[in-house]
Amino acid sequence: MASGSNSRDKLEFNGELIEAGSRVDTVIKVGIDPLGRDLEIPCYIFHGKYDGPTLGITSAIHGDELNGVSILHFLIHGNDHIPDNEDDFIDVNKLKGTLILIPIANPESVLLMQRRATDGRDLNRQFPGNSSGNHSQRLAHALFSSIVPKSDFLIDIHTAPGTRVNLPHIRANFDNKDCKFLARAFGTNIVLHSLGSEGTMRREATNSGCPSILLETGSSNSFQIKNVEAGLNGVLNVLKTLKMIEGEIQEPNYRVLVRKSRWIRAPSGGLLHCVINVGELVEKGQLIAHITDPFGNKTNDVFAPCKGLIVSIATIPLIRTGDPLVHLVLIKKTFDRIKEILEENEDCECEEELVNDEEGIPLDDMVFEMSEKTEPK
Repeated sequence: MASGSNSRDKLEFNGELIEAGSRVDTVIKVGIDPLGRDLEIPCYIFHGKYDGPTLGITSAIHGDELNGVSILHFLIHGNDHIPDNEDDFIDVNKLKGTLILIPIANPESVLLMQRRATDGRDLNRQFPGNSSGNHSQRLAHALFSSIVPKSDFLIDIHTAPGTRVNLPHIRANFDNKDCKFLARAFGTNIVLHSLGSEGTMRREATNSGCPSILLETGSSNSFQIKNVEAGLNGVLNVLKTLKMIEGEIQEPNYRVLVRKSRWIRAPSGGLLHCVINVGELVEKGQLIAHITDPFGNKTNDVFAPCKGLIVSIATIPLIRTGDPLVHLVLIKKTFDRIKEILEENEDCECEEELVNDEEGIPLDDMVFEMSEKTEPK
């Protein structure tokens, strides 16, 4: 892990020396693609003029998850996407520390608008990678070895797949005090405890001594401006908390730290008609969805098993028995206060609740797709 103590010196990045007080766009070289072209990962570095920590931020490890790309583009160039003018968020001559930013970590998959890498594997199960392994392992190795050893902290940005939409929330290992500190600093209303699956950037970076968190925000294959704005504010909150830049931290008006939560599953197959949205509070017994047959006849109603807040919902109408429909976080002591805040759009001092739902399960125990441990390497 980098100490941050040498940030006034030149930064060595993949053989390139970067002067303190410089902002540089460069690439991480991976290899040669099937058409004989260089396969490179775009990278942007702010090497601050003053001493401070190094923060790495990665986005689009899954090629269809694009909100993070926009978040980092705004962070790099400001609202007008033109560098070096008055609307920039980062002044490298005032920056304390270093930013290593990877807007598009999986370029081939972004071009194809697909989640998985071009060899069919999930890149976010391959870290820290292998320089002599398969294609995804080599891509993971190039990313990991370039960023993580130089970083004191890391933020990995994701979205839900196209079948779901997520309320902006942070996932972090609550049992790691630095990860929990970083998660609180970001400022989302919901923070979920999760180690992350084996081979994910976040888990492997944390295990290697670089405390890391993951932002989940919105859905795939689009720039969703409200999610982008919230994500940018969160990144700036982290930079301010780490004393890398100056400015007022935007505290959330409530925060729920969640160790266990519930996924409500389809009682039958059919067509899903949700009647709630992400971010809504629901009462116990409240109707949250109808299920119909192909002719539109209602076959089932789905009700909330407890009062809580909706973190994620399915967006594809076609469902099968047992499919996850709604991710629900149980809210107890702060339910009425959060309801007042949401109804009145009230700006107030942050109230925090820790949730460990006895009828829920840890996020890491949820399985949405085939385990890659069974895939050939």
